[in-house]
Amino acid sequence: MIPDEVLAELRDLTVSVEPPETVLHGNLPDQSAVVGLISRIHGLGLRLIEVRRLPADDDPAG
Repeated sequence: MIPDEVLAELRDLTVSVEPPETVLHGNLPDQSAVVGLISRIHGLGLRLIEVRRLPADDDPAG
């Protein structure tokens, strides 16, 4: 589970808790933002299962 203070930083993403997983959806501005998010997840000791780029019309965050 992602700590509340980190969730506050991710306010531009949609967060869905599907125990035991937390799923993040949204648009990130560039590749460095993706790397930064992955680094933050790793730094928290969380297990990253998958990163996926969705076609624009399938993106739930719009």
